[in-house]
Amino acid sequence: MVTTKTKLIGLLGYPLNFTFSPRMHNETFKRLGLDYFYFPIEVDNEHLADVMNGIRYMNFGGYNVTKPNKVKVLDYLDELDPLAEKIGSANTVVAKDGKFRGYNTDGEGFVHALLDTTGLDLSATTFFVIGAGGASRALCFTLAVRGALKLTIIDKFDQVARTLVDELNAKVGKCADFLPSEDAKAIESAIARSAVLINASGIGMEPHLGESPIPASFLHEGLFVCDIVYNPLKTKLLEDAESMGLGIMNGIGMVVNQGALAFSLWTGVPEPKKIMREVMDGIIAGL
Repeated sequence: MVTTKTKLIGLLGYPLNFTFSPRMHNETFKRLGLDYFYFPIEVDNEHLADVMNGIRYMNFGGYNVTKPNKVKVLDYLDELDPLAEKIGSANTVVAKDGKFRGYNTDGEGFVHALLDTTGLDLSATTFFVIGAGGASRALCFTLAVRGALKLTIIDKFDQVARTLVDELNAKVGKCADFLPSEDAKAIESAIARSAVLINASGIGMEPHLGESPIPASFLHEGLFVCDIVYNPLKTKLLEDAESMGLGIMNGIGMVVNQGALAFSLWTGVPEPKKIMREVMDGIIAGL
C-alpha cells in the first residue's frame, strides 16, 4: 500500500507501455521489505521541466529517465556523476534534500553483465560495436573509461558514429576507430580482429525482427557476440552466432545490472542482482 511515507521512484519517458521496469523494481522492493513504489510517468522533452519541478517538492527518492529525455534531463540537474558527464546523458537520478544528482548506469550495467559472463580482461580486449545511439554511447564510454583496448564503431548514420569516436578519443584517450557503414570489406576485416561484437543498433527487435546487422559469414571462431536486446531473447544475430558455437549474451543482464545499480543509489542497500534476475526471468517466461 502506498502511503504518505512511501518513497516514490518514477520512470520519465515516452512511450512507456512496453517497459518491464516497474514490475522488476516493485517486486524487488516487496521482497526486501522496502517502502518504495516505482511507477511510469509518460512525459517528453516539452513538459519535462514541469514534471521534474513537481518531483522536487514531492516524496521522491529519485527516478529513471529513458527516451526521449536522457540528454534533456541534464539541463535540470543540480549535480552530475563524472561518467554521466562524459557520456552526455543520464538514466538515473537521485533526489535528496531537494537536489537532483544524475548518473548513467546503462554502460556499467552492460560491463558488469559482460564481465560476469566472460571474465574478460578489458585492457586486452578489442570490441566491434554496431550502433552509436544513446545506449551505445553509454556502454562505449564505460568500456573506454574501464580501459578497453580498442573500440571500432559503425552506425547507419556515419556522422553519428564519427562523432562518438571523436568524443571518446578526446575525453578518454585514443581508444576508438570509425568505419563507414557501407565499407563491408573493412567491417569484415575489423570484426575478424575483434574479440567481442556488440549489437546496439536495435536491428533484430521490432520492427526489424528476423534481421541481423551483419552477414553470418562475418562471424568467426572465438568471437563473443552480444546483443543489448532482450525481447526477443535471441535475435537473428545471436541465433547465427549460437549456430556456430560462439558464446552469446542478450540484454537481460544489462537491464538487471543497470537496474540494480540504480536501486542501490536510491535506497542505499547492496545491489539486489540475484532478486532482480529472478524477477526478470519470471516476467520474460510469462511473455
